[in-house]
Amino acid sequence: MPRHELRTLIDLVEEQARQRPEQAAFYWEDQPVSYDALWRGVNRFAARLGQLGVVRGDRVLIGLPNGPDFFAAFYGAIRAGAIAVPAFPASGPERLAALARLCGATLLVVPGATSTVVDGVRTLTVADSDDCGSDGVFPDIDPYDIAFLQYTSGSTGMPKGVMLSHHGLLTNIRQLIAGMAITSSDCFVSWLPVYHDMGLILMTMVPFFLGAKLVLLPTSLANARPWLVAITRHRGTLTAAPDFAYRLALRYVRDPSVYDLTSLRVALNAAEPVRPTTLAGFEQAFGLHNVLIAGYGLAEATVGVCTWTPGVAPLVDARGVVSVGGAFNDVDIQILENDAPAAAGVVGDIVIQSPANTRGYFSDAAETAALFWRESYVRTGDLGYLDEDRHLFITGRRKNIIKHGGETIFPQEAEQITDSVPGVRRSAAVGIDAGGPEGEQLYVFAEVSKPAGLDERELQETVISVVQAIHAQLGIRPARVYLLKPRGIPLTHNGKTRHAELRDTYESGALRASGVILFPGY
Repeated sequence: MPRHELRTLIDLVEEQARQRPEQAAFYWEDQPVSYDALWRGVNRFAARLGQLGVVRGDRVLIGLPNGPDFFAAFYGAIRAGAIAVPAFPASGPERLAALARLCGATLLVVPGATSTVVDGVRTLTVADSDDCGSDGVFPDIDPYDIAFLQYTSGSTGMPKGVMLSHHGLLTNIRQLIAGMAITSSDCFVSWLPVYHDMGLILMTMVPFFLGAKLVLLPTSLANARPWLVAITRHRGTLTAAPDFAYRLALRYVRDPSVYDLTSLRVALNAAEPVRPTTLAGFEQAFGLHNVLIAGYGLAEATVGVCTWTPGVAPLVDARGVVSVGGAFNDVDIQILENDAPAAAGVVGDIVIQSPANTRGYFSDAAETAALFWRESYVRTGDLGYLDEDRHLFITGRRKNIIKHGGETIFPQEAEQITDSVPGVRRSAAVGIDAGGPEGEQLYVFAEVSKPAGLDERELQETVISVVQAIHAQLGIRPARVYLLKPRGIPLTHNGKTRHAELRDTYESGALRASGVILFPGY
């Protein structure tokens, strides 16, 4: 079946197993897993779900880390006619139970060695299907059936289950391939979690679609070295990560010359604000030239909306915002000012029209109704602008903007400045209204890299450095700067700052009560 005739994700895997059964679908722990082995595992697991009474449209919660079992469970659930629901594999029982309630799942797939018990949900492992045959009778799947639910990270509120259809997924896969000039000769190296959209769709479905080489690693966002080693060893040409992962590599790799990353054609930087200092610093450290590109996407558009052009120097505006490029094929980006299209250069709400757009949130009519503008455009919740050439610049999240003396401040501006101060590990900026006549003020929370052994004078000097740096570049002084212990800033499971939660824990006194504040600061 030609690639353009594929109708579902199951067609994709089945066709690759038929055409190239012995070829590696992916490498795991440096060992190849063939398309034939993948397909047989998918069918065995689907058969097991059928034995358990799973029927078309049932939801199956998948709490598995990167590895072969994830793909057997994910595609096996879809093969059985169910809707797969990937979840953060280290989620505790309470979060898993909450997700199960949100999507109505009665089955949870867990790792073989787990002892997870979730009330009201039956658990099973992929190994439970080992005795099932790979030949079975499975339901027909329609291209517009929901393949899986991608739960949003919850960085600005409660997680919502984005409904992603086979048609939308295959459409976005083709958009990503065209937009990033990806071919079957590319070698993908990924340490991104496969439960999340960028790691799952871009970094596994795209190479499956093309039959390209995929080297999959365990997710260990505390250590970038295995990622760099794999790129070097396999001569990787395409990789992707959030901005903080590239910063992590710069911070902890003492000798970049140990790694040869010159095979890279594209290193996508997406999923959080992209910093020009990260692009320049990573490329300089590893001897690259116009390889790192900024990109933008969201689950509600399946994943990818646009990326900067590979091989072209990045475009950075006067405020230090990196352009994420122009729209993919058949995608229209509009900027709204007062709910109407804005002129070039005007910052407003970003809305996206794409044939890969979701039809809405699972079992949530109110949020689905609020999602759309003019029926076919999804409201992203992000702010940005288009220049005269329709290059998109992302300036922040609407729910996170800070109004300081009538001026709009985007958290990423203050955070990028703060993170450049020596001794700062990570920072977050929020707006706090303490009830005074000045209204909302800028509060900065900065994690200290190595708090042990620092005396009060050194902590105070760090605070002064943060205040001076922000004042020098933004012309304002933060009302407060708090220094925190490492991991004091709340994050989503995929590394995004929970600004609203940080604000709430500060205002309620819970942040101080938790003992993470090292120094009350300025």
